[in-house]
Amino acid sequence: MIDVPRDDKVLLLETGYIYLAMGKFSEAKQVFEGVSVLMPESEIPLAGLANVYFAQKKFLQAIRTLKEALKLNEQSAFVKAHLGEAYLFYGKKDDAVEELKAALSLDKDGHAGAFAKALLQLIDEGYDPVKFSKESANQATA
Repeated sequence: MIDVPRDDKVLLLETGYIYLAMGKFSEAKQVFEGVSVLMPESEIPLAGLANVYFAQKKFLQAIRTLKEALKLNEQSAFVKAHLGEAYLFYGKKDDAVEELKAALSLDKDGHAGAFAKALLQLIDEGYDPVKFSKESANQATA
């Protein structure tokens, strides 16, 4: 195993998210896959990779990748919150609520908990991204 300083790993993760924000999905995917090799014990690079899939609307692949990340750290509120989001956009509302509630219970006052809480609130208000997407497509063809 190559010993890479922690700061360099953090920089690489940030690079992956910069590529993701720029819409450079191939580059972001390569970075997150590479970092996951450098950090095989960490769920964070896999969560980044799942975010690439999510941004590409590959929700099932995002779910699978996030489940792999949970095998590395089953108590990751960050991963559970993103898994809940991916389930929601994949049309699995009950699974989404379960993961989001778990994330919130693990991280009541942190960023992952706040993200989960916001998504749960949207769900309670009737937000359904699958239905919304279908309605938008229907309006575009009308």
